[in-house]
Amino acid sequence: MAGDGPIAKVGAGGACIICLVVTLGAVIVSIAAIVDGYHEIDEGYVGVYYKFGALQEKISGPGVHLKQAFVTTYRTVLIRPEETRMSSVEAITKDGISITFQGISVLSRTTQSKVISLIKKFGQDFKKVLIYDRIKEDLRIFCASKTIDEVYNEQFLEIVEAVKNDVEAQIKTLGEGGVAILNLVISKPDIPQDIAQNYKQVKVQWTEQL
Repeated sequence: MAGDGPIAKVGAGGACIICLVVTLGAVIVSIAAIVDGYHEIDEGYVGVYYKFGALQEKISGPGVHLKQAFVTTYRTVLIRPEETRMSSVEAITKDGISITFQGISVLSRTTQSKVISLIKKFGQDFKKVLIYDRIKEDLRIFCASKTIDEVYNEQFLEIVEAVKNDVEAQIKTLGEGGVAILNLVISKPDIPQDIAQNYKQVKVQWTEQL
């Protein structure tokens, strides 16, 4: 019986160590879960959530939030007005002249209640699909039906209205009005140097006649 004392003490000590390790592991997992679940949404944004990769219906507004750790991820979507400068757009006029539009500026806004449906239909980058790609396409279609003189001079002021109206119609049909174009700026395109020089000479002659 006396020999059982040290063995009993070793067994009790081992049990304590195991208990300590389990407790420590539980604490670490709990802390990790809190850290992973804690997130902040900035003003002007909403948070959308994916559980095991599937988009959820939940939306969070600005502030501090907790999500289900390890299985749920989140992304933010800007809903306040956003100004974007598009990359250059190349187009060809009806008479075969290649032109380039630089620095097209778009001011747009997303409707919060439509965010989930927009992402489901067009992905996270829904503005690219509904606005920026449509502007490029409509601008090319407009130029393809006009001569260089119509695009550069006679009907230049009509370009913004024509493109904006058509894009807005497509947004209403495809995107259920989930995004809105607040302002669209299209500058005169870059044209071949010889044609630009001809326009410059005509302008000088016209000015001299005044």
